[in-house]
Amino acid sequence: MDFIIGGCCQGKKDYVKRQYGFCESDFICAAQLEQNDMEGKCCLTDFHLYIRQLMKEEKNIEENIVALFQKNDIRVIISDEIGYGVVPADTFERAYREAVGRTSCMLAGKADKVVRVVSGIGVVIKQ
Repeated sequence: MDFIIGGCCQGKKDYVKRQYGFCESDFICAAQLEQNDMEGKCCLTDFHLYIRQLMKEEKNIEENIVALFQKNDIRVIISDEIGYGVVPADTFERAYREAVGRTSCMLAGKADKVVRVVSGIGVVIKQ
């Protein structure tokens, strides 16, 4: 599995299309996993929103991610980096920010490759 990170609207999905030869039908938004079947999809986008959804539903993040990998052949995960800027005053937003950071560390540790995309340009930070 490859992990693609970067800021919001930095061209991560287009980068993945170019580098992996994926088409639009290969992608699924991670936040829509419960409504949609992953069959035929190999790339999860907006993984940070999946973490938010799990937190709002008070589900165990790590258990759900492990189950997700056991059930599916996921080749690429795309997630926004959300840990920069002013620390939110809202308790949930701070916890969400930390959960995404911790989950990103876990995914990066398990990933074969980690790429940070800025302005559509990918920089490999783990290979």
